[in-house]
Amino acid sequence: MLNSILDILLVIAFIRLIETLGGSRSMLIWATVLVLSLPYLNGNRPEIIRDHGYWAFTLVAMIPYLRLYECFSWRHLLLWNLAMVVATLFRVEGAVFLALMPFGLLLNNEQPWGQRIRHTTFSLLPFLLITLGFVLTMQLYPSFHNRLAETLSKAGALLNIFTETVPDKARLMREAVLPQFSQCDAEITLYLGVAWSIIKDLVSSLSWLYFAILLLRHWFPAPALPDKAGKVIFFYTAISLVILFLHGAQHFIMVSRYTMSLALMLLVVVVFSLDEQQKRMQAHTALKTRFGVVAICVTLLFADSLINSNKPKIYILDAAKWSRRNLPDKARILTDYHAERVGYYSNRDNDKHYEFRRYREGKTSLNAYDYAFVHTQGGKANSKLQQLLFNQQSKPMVKIEKGNQGVIVYQLH
Repeated sequence: MLNSILDILLVIAFIRLIETLGGSRSMLIWATVLVLSLPYLNGNRPEIIRDHGYWAFTLVAMIPYLRLYECFSWRHLLLWNLAMVVATLFRVEGAVFLALMPFGLLLNNEQPWGQRIRHTTFSLLPFLLITLGFVLTMQLYPSFHNRLAETLSKAGALLNIFTETVPDKARLMREAVLPQFSQCDAEITLYLGVAWSIIKDLVSSLSWLYFAILLLRHWFPAPALPDKAGKVIFFYTAISLVILFLHGAQHFIMVSRYTMSLALMLLVVVVFSLDEQQKRMQAHTALKTRFGVVAICVTLLFADSLINSNKPKIYILDAAKWSRRNLPDKARILTDYHAERVGYYSNRDNDKHYEFRRYREGKTSLNAYDYAFVHTQGGKANSKLQQLLFNQQSKPMVKIEKGNQGVIVYQLH
């Protein structure tokens, strides 16, 4: 129920954001169709995750921020901070935007530098007051713990990502996989891997169609997009990419729900692009074929949302919970599905550490692992790993299912 309310708020906020940017009636229709046709958003509607609230209130916050960017107002500043504080209650990344987005006001070249600096300073005051209140609360109540406090206490460890985490993983990669690589080459490879994972998951959250439209600016221009929107989206994107890169380099896991808030902001550009394409098609018949192909693809995505392509993955959390309760420390687990996600949730807030690896046919030996997690759908498992275990007459320990998906756990030794 709460998910539905937050998703409705998300859709309304996205349409209102387009309207705030001067969107015409046809743009509002495009906005409705596009936001309702995002495959990842539709696929995660049933998941009980805090991201629904973060996505929704981040969009809500951008409406007063755009007005603040255009003309400073204490009312707009208060609304921006209020919405982003609520978003931060869902995901701590919101605090970074609260701290950095005020500097985006410096990009408004329609105002003199003195006025821009003054507005930026004023816009930082609420964040500084919130930070001061938070620090005082931590001092007065040292036993009070929450996710934001824990994250802030670890903020100083960000430097360790580049001095310890990545170098250590690069060293292990050289020893196990690429001994011909130098330490520098291995670290660069890891950083490129993080960048690629961000792009891959951004495509997944935005959909390949809308991502392609976003890239092909020559064929899909958006001249009606206000200059202020372009600068705000650029600044928001820059902050988002820094956050995503730090997260990826620290945990070496990236899923589309982390990139979804960025995808929703970039979708604004796609709305203006498709509306412009529709207008140009009426004047240039040569563009009808291109527009027709795009329209068919959008229709298919929208139809998929109506059919309801939900794919609950709550079983991943249940599998991780079972792991923490039942598996010994340093257990090595082989799986055929979402090794990074199950491993992340299993090792999070856990004194024990587990090693999860994805099964590779012909390359992975069962002898090197203690357990196997096999993905099931509709109560059945049809992967190569399942076939191998069946041939070896392995007996399952437990079956964990939610909806029509789940995991079968095998003990290998």
